[in-house]
Amino acid sequence: MNIVGIIPARGGSVGVPLKNIKPLNGKPLIQYTIECALGSKALDRVIVSTDHDEIARISKECGAEVPFKRPADISEDVATEFVLEHAVNYLEQKENYQVDAVMLLQPTSPFRTAESIKKCVEKLKNNPKADSVVTVNNVESYRPEWMLYLDENGKVIPYNTPFVKDRKPIIMLPARQSFSLLFRHNGSIYLARRDLLMKDKLMIGVNCYAIETEDEEGLDIDTHLDFLICETIMKSKTNK
Repeated sequence: MNIVGIIPARGGSVGVPLKNIKPLNGKPLIQYTIECALGSKALDRVIVSTDHDEIARISKECGAEVPFKRPADISEDVATEFVLEHAVNYLEQKENYQVDAVMLLQPTSPFRTAESIKKCVEKLKNNPKADSVVTVNNVESYRPEWMLYLDENGKVIPYNTPFVKDRKPIIMLPARQSFSLLFRHNGSIYLARRDLLMKDKLMIGVNCYAIETEDEEGLDIDTHLDFLICETIMKSKTNK
């Protein structure tokens, strides 16, 4: 299988200007994702899709391919699937390169590990029924069992609790130990077979399987505060 890792990194960013190349603990943010992807040895190619010359330059210096400049019409707030589809079309039509699967690696997940990339690839290769693979975290906090609605007056209405026969809600505080296991996809890794992306325009199919990762791998950088938090974590690891 030819599995291509694609890192979408546009120049525009509302919250943090040029977020994808902003320094994080001494490295441009995108460098963590490029190094992780290359270090996994599980991807046939690692490609950055960007509309920004400086992002392209830094990405090449870090070892990624930047074979094209992303068109302006998919460099705004568009569905990521459009960006991935453009990259696949370029490889297949301009380079005559066969793509069998695509791995989406957002540059805002600096704690992703090469081992998780390898596990996702192995899961897809070893399971012919799988059309996609995602990384997930176990949800221990912010459970739906504890969530609430608020009516127009700010009154609490339980989200997921039973009602007595006169329709008054029973407000309960169940212990965490009584919950069944629950997971969320953490945005670190998405892997999909080519046809799922190109024909169905999806990265998560009906036959999607999961690789569970450490909570840290699910940390995503979107704001200046996120940069501070992630840098603090990195420095704490270095100082141990």
